[in-house]
Amino acid sequence: MVPGEGKMPEAARVFLAHEVAASGHSLKTRASIALVALFASVSSGADTTPVIPPPEIPSLVKEVAASDGTALATAAIQQALDAVRDAGGGRVVLPAGRFRSGPLVLGNKTELHLSKASVLVMSDQNSDFPAEGNRRPAFLSASNAHDIRISGEGTIEGQGERWWKIFLDEKARGIKDAPRRPQLIAISRCERVEVEGISTIDPPNTHYSFKDCQDLAIRGIKAIAPDDSPNTDALNLSSVHNVLIEHCHISTGDDNIVLLCSAARKKGVPEVENVLIRDCTLGFGHGLSIGSYTSGGVRNVTAENITFDGTTSGIRMKAWRDRGGVVEDIHYRNIAMKHVRYPVWITSYYPKPPAHPSEDQPSEGKSLNPVWRDISIENLTVTDSPNSILLWGLPDQSIDGVTIKNSKISAETGALVFHAKNIGFANVSITPAAGPALRHFDAEIQGLKSENYDDKPVKSK
Repeated sequence: MVPGEGKMPEAARVFLAHEVAASGHSLKTRASIALVALFASVSSGADTTPVIPPPEIPSLVKEVAASDGTALATAAIQQALDAVRDAGGGRVVLPAGRFRSGPLVLGNKTELHLSKASVLVMSDQNSDFPAEGNRRPAFLSASNAHDIRISGEGTIEGQGERWWKIFLDEKARGIKDAPRRPQLIAISRCERVEVEGISTIDPPNTHYSFKDCQDLAIRGIKAIAPDDSPNTDALNLSSVHNVLIEHCHISTGDDNIVLLCSAARKKGVPEVENVLIRDCTLGFGHGLSIGSYTSGGVRNVTAENITFDGTTSGIRMKAWRDRGGVVEDIHYRNIAMKHVRYPVWITSYYPKPPAHPSEDQPSEGKSLNPVWRDISIENLTVTDSPNSILLWGLPDQSIDGVTIKNSKISAETGALVFHAKNIGFANVSITPAAGPALRHFDAEIQGLKSENYDDKPVKSK
């Protein structure tokens, strides 16, 4: 049985049985078929949990000797990781204690398990992360691998404060060619990857970077960094397929969760596809983002049961003419926001819009216009926010097809819709502290009274 097959909706189960009987598909293909069937059932209200095959980890276990964090444990941990990889796979366990280390690499069929009260501490010394061209190696990494798992109730400390200070000093002095700070965890070109239970604190750069990965499950993690820490995205996912993110708590200095991609490599196949994000709590950070790079295409993303508190942005989509692509079939349900500066923000002008929607910015020959279409938001509650909704397309590429249903928004300012069509509101109340609830410019709107936008420049709070 495919993992999770017993919990499938009946339609998906019948579809899977038919396909397997007809073609004799492998386990991996069966799981992919089931995933497609499940995502197709979103509109029917059926269970939309993606069926992702878990990593295959053999039973071999190697435990690293206890450490107090004084001496570097890099060699001891890497030797254990290499030993289980060379034996065909297994589990490396860090017991309670502090383990200070330089870069570590995970191989095929390998699990790194941090026991409760185990702390894996990233060395903050440049010499332990020597520059390779314009970047430094990640603390934990895997590439061109399969069946990877990072698990446990332990903590990974990034000791990022020293790295942040160096970066900000270089930025203030106008230095642009310094090697990039190391990422905490970087997984690239891998399949069947699972992260569960881990807490990450204060990375020098991003907490997690997943690039060119498929069949990815992230469950029950905590990712924490100060709100002013530079570029500390929690979950940075680029060109990923078949992803489940659930029961996570994130407060950090950049995007809480971001989906992005560069140019598509296969015609008609989006670089980001089939993503479900649910039951997560987001504190400070830049929100749940798509972009700014979307040229490869993003399709079939669902986010549900998400709480935002003090986040800079909530639902955020952003791109510009030099990096846009087709972003479609994006769905948000059961979203609660308070103290969020920009609750809903979809813009084809990034990083900065013109002063007024009647103006445009020079394209300078750029031809990758952002395309935003078929987006739904349902059961959204917004309180104590300075802004409400901003939808801002391009004069020559309107946002097309945004529906907002059963939602209640209380904010200092009303909604703005510019260069958009097929925008629908149903059972939606927008209550601004002053001014109209909704204003528009070059937009087609149904279901909510709207006023023409005047000639005053846009001022976001």
